[in-house]
Amino acid sequence: MYGKADLHIHSKYSGIGRLGKLRFLDSIEEPRDIVKTAKKKGLDVIAITDHNTIRGGLEGKKYEKEFDIEVVVGSEILTKDGEIIGLFLNEEIPKGLSAEETIELIKEQGGLAIAPHPYSPICKSLRDKIFELNLDGVEVFNAYHRDGIINNLALRKVSENYHKNPLAFIGGSDAHIVQMIGNAYTIFPGSSGEELYKAIKKKNTGYCGKNTPLYQAILWSYKIVTHSEKKLIKSLYKKNVNLLDYCLDSLRFYKKLFIILAGAIYIFTPLPIISGVVGNYYLKFKAKKIAKNY
Repeated sequence: MYGKADLHIHSKYSGIGRLGKLRFLDSIEEPRDIVKTAKKKGLDVIAITDHNTIRGGLEGKKYEKEFDIEVVVGSEILTKDGEIIGLFLNEEIPKGLSAEETIELIKEQGGLAIAPHPYSPICKSLRDKIFELNLDGVEVFNAYHRDGIINNLALRKVSENYHKNPLAFIGGSDAHIVQMIGNAYTIFPGSSGEELYKAIKKKNTGYCGKNTPLYQAILWSYKIVTHSEKKLIKSLYKKNVNLLDYCLDSLRFYKKLFIILAGAIYIFTPLPIISGVVGNYYLKFKAKKIAKNY
């Protein structure tokens, strides 16, 4: 019997993302909704891997019994060299350390170190440094990287170097909304978190899934803007509204109105679709440039 584990999911605790000068919420999803959706999609194990914090995973574990699914506490940690996912954690690991130091802290907790999207053009990635580190696995299929080029590159490079540096093959959805959960996943012998741990250590895993559909990427931006609009509107007539680190609480009234208007234009026009299509072509262009160098 083989189990299915989505080992790359983000919750509302992932904070703020950045693309150039653009700042945006990375996810707005509640850990309970993540666990509930994962169960509905037939997964056996999930890992909530918020950026630089284990808060989402710790909260998600509270709902294991309610939904009869195992939750691994994880974190996607930004190092000086690129991002590393720590799995089976029980303590926070600070960002900004070297990749070597970060992996050492993960393993001191008995955790596993995974390289997510190793050749990503939009995320801080380790690239070929994955072959110099004491990693347990590499994400050779990240569903959110829709171009296919980056995943194929990761799979080829890991396969070519497997004889001298064997690494577990990992699949993850990199879900930022619940609709994305399970788009990609890791397969392993068994169905429990403990069996998953052993399978990764033994390099006895595989991956399955599909690329995240474009409509889900568009839906993500729509949900983020809609959620932010509600918060901003509420802040106009109510004090102490948590604006989720947008640094908007101190903005003057007229500036908030301007941002609300801009958000409304985005929501009620074809802009989400246009930006999604344009962004998709841009990322494919960036992926091709990276692939030429490897």
